[in-house]
Amino acid sequence: MRIPKFPIFTINLKKFPWKWIAALVVTSLLVYGNIYIFEELTRLPPGEAVLQGLSKTINAQSYRFEALAKRTLEGKETVISEVKGEKNIKGVHIKGILPIIQSEVEVYHLGDVMYRRDTFTQGWLEVPNKSRAAVEQLISEINPLGVFRFSDDIDVKYVGKEKVGKKACRVYEVMGRGENKFMELYWQDFNYRLWIDKKEGVIRKAEVMAEHRDNSQHRLGVTILLYDLNEPVEIIPPKAPEVPAPQVPGT
Repeated sequence: MRIPKFPIFTINLKKFPWKWIAALVVTSLLVYGNIYIFEELTRLPPGEAVLQGLSKTINAQSYRFEALAKRTLEGKETVISEVKGEKNIKGVHIKGILPIIQSEVEVYHLGDVMYRRDTFTQGWLEVPNKSRAAVEQLISEINPLGVFRFSDDIDVKYVGKEKVGKKACRVYEVMGRGENKFMELYWQDFNYRLWIDKKEGVIRKAEVMAEHRDNSQHRLGVTILLYDLNEPVEIIPPKAPEVPAPQVPGT
């Protein structure tokens, strides 16, 4: 049996276009290097970048968010709250669970009207003005942007680059005291890590760490994701609670 012969391809190394390949590699390195140098030269100082990022994010007309809060005590981690929601210029909608008290929460705050979902009937209740303090405190505690207001000078350190989803971000570590009066009732020594969008300058992700005022081994950790900033966000109010028709005597 004769073994078929196949053509053997050989490469003449002397005639291989090494110069063109070398030129292409050098050009690529120069382009990448120039982009890197340009980014580094145009990068804002850490403190200024964070302050601008905070301002752009807090003043966003609309956004969607996810927030997860956990506490660690004696090595045991417990979820405090896990919520998501959206905000626009008309109001805010928050929905999630509070495992620590084994409860669900869903609240709409639209203009001067506030609704909450009843956990037993699953119907909607309009919250009267005199009863809003507790609900407003809850919203403040789980409001994702409530942790981004600082009452004094902040210490900022640039720590590198990472992506949040498909968004390229610069990462900063921040030490400072916030202005969330409800969080400060129990927690202190806040440390922040912020992922700021390189292109748009807004916060895409944040992590907040703090310790309990009475026990330094009792730690709080909050992770927040923000997206659709300044994008169209529609909040459809719940169906208005049904009001019983007045009873007419003799009918």
